[in-house]
Amino acid sequence: MSRRTAKAAMLLAASALLLAACGGGAGGEQRASKYDPAVPIPGSTDGSHDAPPAQIRAGLAQDAWWYPTLFVDCTDPATDTKGCNGPTTEGVYNAIPRDLVSQPWRICAAVPHLKDPYWAAMNYGVTEEAERLGVELDVFEAGGYTELSKQLNQIDDCVAAGAQAVVIGAISFDGLDAKVDQLTQQGIVVIDGLNGISNPAVSARAVLNWREMGAAVGEYLAGKGTAEHVAWLPGPPGAGWAEDATAGFTDGLAGSAVTVGQTKYGDTDKDVQLRLVEDTLQADAKVTVVAGTAVTAEAAVAGNVGARGVEIVADYLIPSTFEQIKAGNISCGVSDQPVVQARMAVDMAVRLLEGIPLDDGMGRAFPAPILVCGSGAGAAENLDDFITETTFAPEGFQPVFRVAAG
Repeated sequence: MSRRTAKAAMLLAASALLLAACGGGAGGEQRASKYDPAVPIPGSTDGSHDAPPAQIRAGLAQDAWWYPTLFVDCTDPATDTKGCNGPTTEGVYNAIPRDLVSQPWRICAAVPHLKDPYWAAMNYGVTEEAERLGVELDVFEAGGYTELSKQLNQIDDCVAAGAQAVVIGAISFDGLDAKVDQLTQQGIVVIDGLNGISNPAVSARAVLNWREMGAAVGEYLAGKGTAEHVAWLPGPPGAGWAEDATAGFTDGLAGSAVTVGQTKYGDTDKDVQLRLVEDTLQADAKVTVVAGTAVTAEAAVAGNVGARGVEIVADYLIPSTFEQIKAGNISCGVSDQPVVQARMAVDMAVRLLEGIPLDDGMGRAFPAPILVCGSGAGAAENLDDFITETTFAPEGFQPVFRVAAG
């Protein structure tokens, strides 16, 4: 707890121990935790927030792995209790070693779908971490963002089958609130993973907010020091993540010479985004940058926007977008490192089931967004520093739905 306030650490430690006292939820006979609060956890002081890529890669390969992280104290009065969005503190996330796991805990992960590389990366992260810790994991995918009722039913089925913790990649920010109350009252550990849940009753969060993703794009453009004129295409109308990205993008541009000509919302379908890009450029000849979703960026490449002297930037990253960055067709994209977030989520679940305080005593932890830039960004190019395994599942990876304990 060396890098955080003692008060926050004590509060969250008490919460963790209470969960352990409840037996972690449904399941059979409970064994005593191996955690001794009087003994430092092996590896708990490893790592540095400013470590170079080679050290970070080595840190991720350890059993008690570590990763540079931003933390939010969910008990801080300056933090919004809905979603735990507030001031961040730099630190290191230190995972617990497998030797501290006393039993084959049963965990389930509920995600919106597994139809794209982003959620495939999350699936890879949770399954890898479950295997590392020797716990049982079942993965449920609802089939899409319209399937909230199915996700709720899947969570119920998983808990009824004996799950003691649930990692939720929420379909809806507010739509899981009642379910979180129900689960926590049953003594189930609930981890908010990747997408964000409003209810402050969740046990812990491994979530990088889309506001922070949009801010990374805005800060990059502002940092160029030139009077860019941007077409901003953040995603579907009414989607919370698209609205958050827009708010962050606006924050990132504050005080700069950059102007935003038009903001156009649309479905993340390549044809839809290509039409939006073409319509925007036809309506506003002053545009120097097209920025928006990864699909927007790829549509802009397909529309040969770069040949018109227009820069292209993406506010998230998938493998095909990364290939276009390497080719110099897209300047930059932002990674929220879903593999690392997923590993954090499972580690959080197990440590709370074992009665081990949250790392650094903080209720929310997430890797800082990384702006990945290729030759199209000139001096900002940093491809050699990008650790791809934090963001993408291995090539050829197929979704895994069950990990046996052991």
